[in-house]
Amino acid sequence: MEIDPAGATRGYYGCAVGKGRQNAKTEIEKLDMSKMTCRELVREVAKVVYSVHDEVKDKHFELELSWIGKETNGQHQLVPKEIYEEAKKYAEESLNDSDDEDTDM
Repeated sequence: MEIDPAGATRGYYGCAVGKGRQNAKTEIEKLDMSKMTCRELVREVAKVVYSVHDEVKDKHFELELSWIGKETNGQHQLVPKEIYEEAKKYAEESLNDSDDEDTDM
C-alpha cells in the first residue's frame, strides 16, 4: 500500500517511494513475485534499494522495510528485526560482489 500526501491510497505487490523510486520500481517489476515467499522478496527488495542508490550523488540512506501478508495477518508492519538484518546483509554482500566483478574487468 502507498498513501500519497493527499491521502490517496494504492495497492501494489511491491512499491518504492523516495528519490530513486522509478529505478527501484523498474527493478521490482522484474521479480517473479508469484514464485517467491515474502521473506525472499524482502531480501530481493533490499538488494534493489542498495543497487539503485548512487553513493556519489545521493546522501547516506537508512533502509526501511515493511510488509503486509500472511505473516502479519494482513496488517501493515515493519519487517521483524532478524529478517531485516538478514535482508540488509544480503543486499550489502550482493552490492560488494557486483563491485568486485566491475573492478575485475
